Amino acid sequence: MAALAAVVAIALSACGNAGQHPAAVVNGAAITDDRLAVGIAGSRFLAALNRAPCGTAAVGESERSACARSALTRLIDERIVGEYADRKGVTVSDARVASVLRSLEQQLGKGRLTGMLSDSGLTRGQLDSLAQDLLLDQQVRFVVANDTLTDAELRSAYEQQKAQFTTLHAAHILVKTKAEADRIAAEVTDRNFGELAKRSSIDSVSAAKGGDLGTQPATSLDPTFVQAAMALRPGQISAPIQTQFGWHIIRLISVQVKPFDQVRSQLVQSMTQQAFGRWLLRQIREADVGVNPKYGRFDPRNGEVIPLQSTSTVLPAPPSPSSSP
Repeated sequence: MAALAAVVAIALSACGNAGQHPAAVVNGAAITDDRLAVGIAGSRFLAALNRAPCGTAAVGESERSACARSALTRLIDERIVGEYADRKGVTVSDARVASVLRSLEQQLGKGRLTGMLSDSGLTRGQLDSLAQDLLLDQQVRFVVANDTLTDAELRSAYEQQKAQFTTLHAAHILVKTKAEADRIAAEVTDRNFGELAKRSSIDSVSAAKGGDLGTQPATSLDPTFVQAAMALRPGQISAPIQTQFGWHIIRLISVQVKPFDQVRSQLVQSMTQQAFGRWLLRQIREADVGVNPKYGRFDPRNGEVIPLQSTSTVLPAPPSPSSSP
């Protein structure tokens, strides 16, 4: 009889727990209500840090419910990123986490940081975990971009952004009207360029140096000017070119462009957000994600937890933050 009673007790216990659904399940791994509570506290802290709302409320939805949805979306993303990090062996050292948190404390001041943690319901230990997750996400983003961006995509970006990797040494004669520019263009040569610049250019600084602008990053010059200059060979003189400053006659002295292989890593960095976004959306669409209806529903098209339209005005308040990390 005692053995039978024990079996019945276990069965009843199992039935009772069956009704306690987690906040979400990602590829078979549960995100519990307790974990979500900590996630909400973390999202509140990040929102305060960025002076932004914690989630965007739908019509008729409370800010607390919007924050819960936003936090749950972040936790789902973190679970997928974490799975990838495990497969790839991507890690973040404790020293890196400590360094970032020291910088944050120095930036905010210990008192203000303590107050923000208290206001958001986040403990210092939970802040350490949050920093770890965010730094891992950052690291994974770059690894994903490096793995998924094709050579063709990077070379296309290189051509489009070539001005960022270019330095120009040019001289110019700047005048107010096209008529003046046409007159000078008709008589200018490599030999008399400097003299004409001294006599006619309204750019007094460069005019004193024969129109010489010195060596400058292409990004510091007018884009139209750069485009015209880069169409020249060193020693060539352009036809009149109009920019916001007036009419230019340009003489290219030299141009230096960093080669693709030298800036590949920089290109990957600049395209990381775009590449990671594409990758994450693919992973989300392939993942098995279920969300407890009391928090909304998961939309695989954009990878977000969105409110249930029929109950958006009566979503329950999110769970209270737990002190456990």
